[in-house]
Amino acid sequence: TALSVHGDGWVVSSLEAHPVQRLAQLQAIYDGAPVGLCFLDRNLRYVSLNRRLAEMDGVPMASYLGKTVKEIIPKAFPRFEPYLLRALQGKAIPEVEVSVPANKPGEADMTALLSYQPAFDEAGEVIGVSLAAVDITERKRTENALRESEDHLRYMVELNPEIPWVMDSEGNNIDISSRWTQKTGLTKEQARNLGWLEALHPEDVEPTMKTLRAALHSGKPIDIEYRVRNTDHIWRWMRSRGSDRKSTRLNSSHAN
Repeated sequence: TALSVHGDGWVVSSLEAHPVQRLAQLQAIYDGAPVGLCFLDRNLRYVSLNRRLAEMDGVPMASYLGKTVKEIIPKAFPRFEPYLLRALQGKAIPEVEVSVPANKPGEADMTALLSYQPAFDEAGEVIGVSLAAVDITERKRTENALRESEDHLRYMVELNPEIPWVMDSEGNNIDISSRWTQKTGLTKEQARNLGWLEALHPEDVEPTMKTLRAALHSGKPIDIEYRVRNTDHIWRWMRSRGSDRKSTRLNSSHAN
C-alpha cells in the first residue's frame, strides 16, 4: 500500500481513494477479531456481523443480514431481549453473563459474556445497538470444577476423624476442621491465626510454639504433643503432625 504526505503533514494511505478496498479491509479486521461482533438496527435486525459471532451461533453468515435476532436464534432471544431493549433506550450494558442454549441436541449450553452499546446519530437519537460476545464456556467449566473440588475437599476434611488444619510458616492457623471447635469450644474465628493457642495448657504454649517454629523454619516434619482443654474442662493430650505443602503446611491433630 502506497503512502503519501499531504501538504498539511498528514500521512494518508492510498486506500483512501478506494472505498471498496477500505471496506474490505475493515471487514477483514472485523472478521479477525476473537470476539463475536454485530450491529443491530432499531428493529433488532442484523446490519453487519463478523465470522466469530456466526461460529458462536452456529448459523451461516449469509443467513443473518436483514433478519432479526429472534429469527436467527429463537431459543436464546428471550435471554437477550431485556438487555437489547435497554440498549435501544440509550443505556450501555457491559459484560452480562448469559447461558445460551446449545445449537444442536447433545451439545452443552454455551456461557457467553455480552456487552451492549447503543449507537447514536448526530441528533443524539439511538439508531441501533452494537453487541460484543465472548465465549467463556471453558472458563466457567474450570471454575465450576474447581468449586466442586474445593467443596469435596471441605466435605472430606469435615468427615475426617482427626482434626485437619492448615497453618502458615509462622504457625498462624489459616483453616481448621469444625471438629476443633466441637472439641475445644473455640469458634473458627477465635482459633484463626494464633488464637488456637487459647485451648492449650498454659505450660505447653511456649514449648509448643518453640518446637513448631523450629520445624517450620527448618522444613522438617512437625510432630508435637500438648494438652488441650476440652469442652468438659478436662485437659487431654493431643499430638499434631504435619508436612510441607508449598507455602502452607497441612496438619492433623488427634487425642491420645
